[in-house]
Amino acid sequence: MARVLRGLPRYLVGLLSLLVVMLAAAAPPAGAAGSGTSDALKADLTSLVGQLSGGGSSAPQVHMAKAKLIVAAYDDQVGGVSAARVIGDLDCISLNVQKARGTSKRSTVRARFAGARGCSSDLAKRASAGGANGLASDLASVGATLKAMGAKAVAGKAFGAKATALRKTQSSIVARRFVSDTLHGVPFNQVYDDLECIDVKVEAGRASGAASCAKRLLRRSTSLAPAKDPVTFGSDLTGAAVTLPDRFAPDDTEFWTSALTVPAAGTITAFRLKTGDSPVDLPLRFSVVRPQGDGTVVVVTTTNPVYPLAAHDAGVHTYPTSGLSFACCKVKAGDIVTVDNSGTTTPGAYVWFAARSDMTTLSHTSNGDSQNAGVVWSPITHAGYEVLLQVVLQPE
Repeated sequence: MARVLRGLPRYLVGLLSLLVVMLAAAAPPAGAAGSGTSDALKADLTSLVGQLSGGGSSAPQVHMAKAKLIVAAYDDQVGGVSAARVIGDLDCISLNVQKARGTSKRSTVRARFAGARGCSSDLAKRASAGGANGLASDLASVGATLKAMGAKAVAGKAFGAKATALRKTQSSIVARRFVSDTLHGVPFNQVYDDLECIDVKVEAGRASGAASCAKRLLRRSTSLAPAKDPVTFGSDLTGAAVTLPDRFAPDDTEFWTSALTVPAAGTITAFRLKTGDSPVDLPLRFSVVRPQGDGTVVVVTTTNPVYPLAAHDAGVHTYPTSGLSFACCKVKAGDIVTVDNSGTTTPGAYVWFAARSDMTTLSHTSNGDSQNAGVVWSPITHAGYEVLLQVVLQPE
């Protein structure tokens, strides 16, 4: 990856080489559609946008930050070659050509074009070694174009239009050779176009344009990122369903345990409740409550309409949130999920607990609309029992 920033001061190239080694050692195994995580990519893109929008970063600092991002987020093998190499080496070509446009000194122009050809040659060799012969052939053509363009540039002839045409050619190569490939959910060619745009515009003194390209990639990476795997928390539902030994008033009552604490921000997609042989039909709801720091919790939201639990229908019941009358349930890490009912005078109706010496069930009972958003509950404890409720969460 030292070739990614060919033409930068040697200390920066050396620093980047060290950075690549460190990232290679620390990074988790690459996924099928982008190395690292989508969250890490979005954080790096957000930071890069901040650098470009704030105006306090130099061009070398921007190049370094972007090169680090490329290695961390795109170092997967795609079509026989590392995506980071494809992006980095093609980007290196554009960057060196753009640097050559910014000087009239022939020795510097010659060095920039030599650097661009070196990046093209590097990628062609890696493509051939990986079996990406079509890409290698394309790069041979790019190398020939660079040689001819460089000769004219050294002779003092203008080459701006040819440089623009070459950028378009490189973009079309990525689009054609990686037409079905995505990186963190974003089409490969869109990732390349946005990242290549950043360096070129920075070198042209157009920081706002570079920021726009970074923002566009951030939007794409946010909206197209593959969904995270669902998370299940709460009870493992292996305990035998029993009733609590306590008696309850015929009013709204809610139950929960610490195991029903939400582990990450996201959306609840289903509730699974294991019940025993309840003697009566019960209307169930599920609430999301938020601890207040004084032992109480406040209701954030409650499902509606009620979910039915038929009498004598023992087993595990799954209640999806897709059929609710409103979008539910967005949660934050630290929220708690409860199972609720509207109260009954029938003894032993609440049969969704299991004896667990290491757990404590909490409950709240009151008349009125206790499950409305904003209502504060003051729980009481029932030591030695767990609530047989399991929750499925789709993380953000």
